Amino acid sequence: MVQRTDPSLDYRPIKIAFLSAGLGNISRGFEISCRTWFNELKSITDLDARLFSGGKIKTATHVWNWSRNGSVASFLRYIGLINDGCRLEQITFSLGFLFHLFFYSPHIIWLQEATLGNMLLKFRKLFGFKYELIFCDGAPVGHNFAKRFDYLVFLHQYAFDDAISDGVDPKRCCVIPHLSLSADGKLDKPEARLKMNITEDKFVIICVAAWNKHHKRIDYLLNEIASINSNKILLLLCGQPENDSALLKKEAAKLRIDIQWYTLSQAEMAIAYVAADLFVLPSLNEALGAVLIEAGVHGLPVICHPHQAGKFIFGKDYAGLTDLSEKGNLTKKILDFTHAGNIENEGYKTKEIVSRRFNRQSLTADFVKYIKYIHQQERSANYL
Repeated sequence: MVQRTDPSLDYRPIKIAFLSAGLGNISRGFEISCRTWFNELKSITDLDARLFSGGKIKTATHVWNWSRNGSVASFLRYIGLINDGCRLEQITFSLGFLFHLFFYSPHIIWLQEATLGNMLLKFRKLFGFKYELIFCDGAPVGHNFAKRFDYLVFLHQYAFDDAISDGVDPKRCCVIPHLSLSADGKLDKPEARLKMNITEDKFVIICVAAWNKHHKRIDYLLNEIASINSNKILLLLCGQPENDSALLKKEAAKLRIDIQWYTLSQAEMAIAYVAADLFVLPSLNEALGAVLIEAGVHGLPVICHPHQAGKFIFGKDYAGLTDLSEKGNLTKKILDFTHAGNIENEGYKTKEIVSRRFNRQSLTADFVKYIKYIHQQERSANYL
């Protein structure tokens, strides 16, 4: 009998759990990226990857929780005990996940939700679990909180550099951007517009973001488009409703903007991108902004603020980067694109930039390499 004293002799697949309490309950970047990474890694033979979701979806193991959209959360919001229900959802999800911690016993857990991550740190201390936690800082949450986790994934180089400058150990960190939605090469613009009931004479601006004022600044977007005063512009707002969405819809009605509000599946989003002419994201800060990459993959020119994520994705000299903190700047940039008459050429350039910088195979290989590095580190430590 061979005694296993060398960790390299252990050929068992690495058990990695992808956790998202919101997946199936809501559809944002957090939830989409979690499912996308699982779908990309589930067929790799060296890994035993499993997806755990708060809502019921295909390919995922459903974990009991009190959803932010459920009756319990609604009642607690009504009596003023909670705000949006996210923490309630994550705390109860963590309790439901305890069963799987005992019986699946993952080597590594990947997650993005801060409250859920905090609960798993407490469970490990309380029950003596041996899993390693990879926290993907997609919010971001701040380095004082993030560095309590075993390993950290940052979505762009600027975030990584800031963390190292703030005292986070570089050996515990890496940069791996999220995978973006793949373009559907079989669909052309006329067909996509037909599916979405959009006439050919419209200049379609698409924004993919939660319908709020505080972060995504949809109110700024509405006012800037209204100032163009053109009946040829159609705005597609694709995202999730939030607390101030009703007020935004009232503002849009007063401004008399031609606008369509959609909450779409991933397949439907591909159609919306193809139907559009220009992509705009008015937020002043993003952890990454995977929708910026998705827009580029679909050959759309992009307008966004020159935050760190925008510069990382497109390069600091990209034509669509403009200061969106100033009134009138978005309007001017939209008119610059439309009057130049080269909107399609700008789209081709954007697609080339994004395709080169965010190669799907390369990013997947980086992720697998990082997982194996973590597992090797911990196995080596256990054999000492």
